[in-house]
Amino acid sequence: MTKTLEAAIERLRELPEEQQESLARILLEEIEAHDEWDASTGANPQRVAEISTEVRAAYHRGECEPLDPDKL
Repeated sequence: MTKTLEAAIERLRELPEEQQESLARILLEEIEAHDEWDASTGANPQRVAEISTEVRAAYHRGECEPLDPDKL
């Protein structure tokens, strides 16, 4: 376990149980999402490379717009 994770767990131990549960659920959801992303991209590396090439080409053609978080 990394020192950073150990420090985070020590901080979590100081929180009320309800906050611990809430943060633990968030962490587990993030780990699950990461695993799903790895599985989907790992299963299709050629397609990921193709999409990346397409996006870079579109960017260089000026077809991409900056992301506006207020419009999401």
